[in-house]
Amino acid sequence: MPATVERLLTAPDRLKEQQAVLLRAALAAYEGEMPVAVRALRAHIDRLTASRKGWTFIMLSPDQNAAVVDYLAAHSSRPLVALRLWALLFQHVDGDTGAVTLRRSEIAGRLGVAADDVSRVMGELVTVGAIIRHRERVPGLRGAGMTTYLMNPVVGTHLAGAARDKAQADAPPGPLLRLMEGGRDTGPGARTPRRARAARDPDAAGHLAE
Repeated sequence: MPATVERLLTAPDRLKEQQAVLLRAALAAYEGEMPVAVRALRAHIDRLTASRKGWTFIMLSPDQNAAVVDYLAAHSSRPLVALRLWALLFQHVDGDTGAVTLRRSEIAGRLGVAADDVSRVMGELVTVGAIIRHRERVPGLRGAGMTTYLMNPVVGTHLAGAARDKAQADAPPGPLLRLMEGGRDTGPGARTPRRARAARDPDAAGHLAE
């Protein structure tokens, strides 16, 4: 029988994992009242536990990813920044919701660029259909609400089986189809590509504007 290598957890590590499971379960009761806040907390817990467990995996469509990379390289206002940002997003996607878990300022800090550059590139990714922008009103707060960016499950997802099939069926067209149609935005609240490319998005990636 071949030998297997297992990572040994210390008593504090085991306790933290048990607490993470309990906290995640407790948050479920408040998801209906505070969906945005609960998603953010759940994503933070998942990042902490994932870093202790090691690698995490995301299923990626090679064709869709190549379409995004080619588009950014040829058409982005900041091609190198855009390609680095696109790679960074895959490291910070919530496994349950597909939401990008980094704030705009965090992305800017990690890439060493201005926050406005992040906003422009995120807008480009929305236009091509690589990511999906979702706004959600927060009770008690004025303004347009909180903006969440979701990875288009047609491009990459942590989901599997029937859950993946449903998410992909409900998603807007992926970047490969969008580009074949000449960049036409066919998703909810669609705008013409020219307007979409020119628009600047002041929102944080996954959070309130900063």
